[in-house]
Amino acid sequence: MARHSSSFFQGWEDKEHVRIFDWFSYFPTPLFIKQFEYFNEIRLLQKYFEKEGSSDKSMFEVGCATGEMVRYLKKKGYNCDYHGFDISEQAITAARKKFPLGKFKTITENSRDIVESAGKADLVFSRDVIMHQTDPWGFLDSLLELAAHTVILRMKTRDKGDTCLDPELSCQAHYDKYWMPYIVINVDELCAHLSKKANVAEINIIRSYGVLGGKNGRFLPKELYFSESGTAETAIQIRIGDKTNSSPTINLIDRSDKLQLSVIERAWLKLWLVYKRPEPEA
Repeated sequence: MARHSSSFFQGWEDKEHVRIFDWFSYFPTPLFIKQFEYFNEIRLLQKYFEKEGSSDKSMFEVGCATGEMVRYLKKKGYNCDYHGFDISEQAITAARKKFPLGKFKTITENSRDIVESAGKADLVFSRDVIMHQTDPWGFLDSLLELAAHTVILRMKTRDKGDTCLDPELSCQAHYDKYWMPYIVINVDELCAHLSKKANVAEINIIRSYGVLGGKNGRFLPKELYFSESGTAETAIQIRIGDKTNSSPTINLIDRSDKLQLSVIERAWLKLWLVYKRPEPEA
């Protein structure tokens, strides 16, 4: 097992991590595509490829887990030059097994080493990774360093209250044996941080509101257990380029990305998973 500098990252090497995070690989393809495209960050990804094209574009996914993005890109015909990076050796091994021709690499806890080994990409994508960092602002800055044109990410945000950066007070239990950071970033703080960057020209934020506290083993500041904090699953697109004004253009949109399956689709998925998804190891 790989050793990480922080005990907060040890859970990513647990075998149960791969089983849980490989969830989408067990979906039948039509439901996989439907679920994926309900996520606001995937909608931003679609719009990017529709506008910019894909055949001559490079894409880095930081926090690729078991590589299901490759499956999505292939099914949609987005033939970009994709590279997947993750700190979990277990996840990268699983990704390589599923997609032998894929470009996957294990990295350290900070993505700046990607620049040294692979340079920059037109598009940098990172889904639900920043919230698990002990230094989320530094991690965000490293994503900006990687991108030549656009960063698309998914994170957890709050409209009210300061960001709690203490992983002892804002965390999540994983696999019945680990605590990992679960950082919920204040939207105004996020916009202020990005606005200071000389190369950030535009910020598009799409929020899917919902209470974050009290679910899935989360141990969060108590105000995040109530709707008045304005917590959300948030997709963000950051365009790199020259600013037209002293501050970047900021667009805020509210759109739920909670998937609604029909009764038939739910039954199909349930039966499919019974036969396809492996049982936890004893």
